Amino acid sequence: MTSPHLDQPSRADRRTLPYPGDEAITAARDRAHQAFAQLFTALGAGRHHLHYAALDVDGRYAVTSVTVTVTTAPAWHLDADPDEFTAVEAAVTAALEGSCTVLATLVVQTEQGPGPVVCGWRIERGWLHAMRAAVVQAAVPAALAYPAPFLPDPSITG
Repeated sequence: MTSPHLDQPSRADRRTLPYPGDEAITAARDRAHQAFAQLFTALGAGRHHLHYAALDVDGRYAVTSVTVTVTTAPAWHLDADPDEFTAVEAAVTAALEGSCTVLATLVVQTEQGPGPVVCGWRIERGWLHAMRAAVVQAAVPAALAYPAPFLPDPSITG
């Protein structure tokens, strides 16, 4: 399927990326919701800074971030700037769909103890894959890195 906006005039500053189709986008968005549910369950209560970075197929970099406060008692609740969270959610959705993304990562920095702790995931083949602590530590040397929690791919685990 082609982009639904082909009738719009082309501008030099406008990005032209492939349009994967509504079904692929819907499936990727469902996967993003599942990924975030698993992610916040694994991270637990606290203040978490999510940092997304990607290289798109057109050679441009995309970065966005959001701070999310998770409370678990008396019930689960997420508090975040809605515009910032929507930007991260849309970026992760695009990376999970994959047709416009070459490389993407999601790094989470949690305020904990005497300093922040970090972990991260590569977003490839339609899911989030845990990064080794050493790789994340090299990218964020001011924080203590730990192995990212495993997030089971729902398409494999059922």
